[in-house]
Amino acid sequence: MKKILRVLIVVIGLPLIGSLLIKPPKTVRDTLTSDAEKKEPGVLDTAFRVTVHNDRGDFHYSPEKAVEMMLAAQIPENIVFSESEDYVETESRSAYDAEQEYLKALAIVLRTNLVYTWEREGRPENLDFDSTGLRMKELKRDAGIEEAAKKTEIKRAVVYTYGAVITKEEGVIAAPFFTSSQGSMLVEEAGEGDGFSLNYAYFLAKEGMDFYKILQRFYDGISVAIYE
Repeated sequence: MKKILRVLIVVIGLPLIGSLLIKPPKTVRDTLTSDAEKKEPGVLDTAFRVTVHNDRGDFHYSPEKAVEMMLAAQIPENIVFSESEDYVETESRSAYDAEQEYLKALAIVLRTNLVYTWEREGRPENLDFDSTGLRMKELKRDAGIEEAAKKTEIKRAVVYTYGAVITKEEGVIAAPFFTSSQGSMLVEEAGEGDGFSLNYAYFLAKEGMDFYKILQRFYDGISVAIYE
């Protein structure tokens, strides 16, 4: 009787212990969320600084702060942010924030280009922003984020995607992007072959596509991962 009892304990107990010790694989969303919640300096923020030149002199920012500034400077002017949470119902999710999914995708694109340039330049301690070749409106600490709602949305997107970059074949890629906000291209046009369309990505977000699917729409065979 005692032997049978011991066998039952082993049979029942081992799977239970195993389930406690073995963690299920994380999705991209799980990884980004958990890393953002740590609020500790990541690999990128401790690896280099981004130098921005303007009329007042040279200023040095952490990569994540630079991404926040780039995001604020690059958002098309026709995108309006609401003061309240703006949710859209979809079949797969009960609550979906189109603005956030759009900003997450764009934040990852901008960070990817920053990191790609940093690696191409030999990983210097100070990266001159001009070396990225990115054309955007004046880049400064508070550019374009005077509105409280816009500032909050931008910060949320950058924190959520903290350290996330686009990779392909285990390497960070150059992630071209463009905007047609000042041109004749309709927002529904994809701009095939030209990279990430800021206008069309917003349209896809409004249609219910999350940030990862939006990125996959513009870049073939890519993955999104925390830079390590």
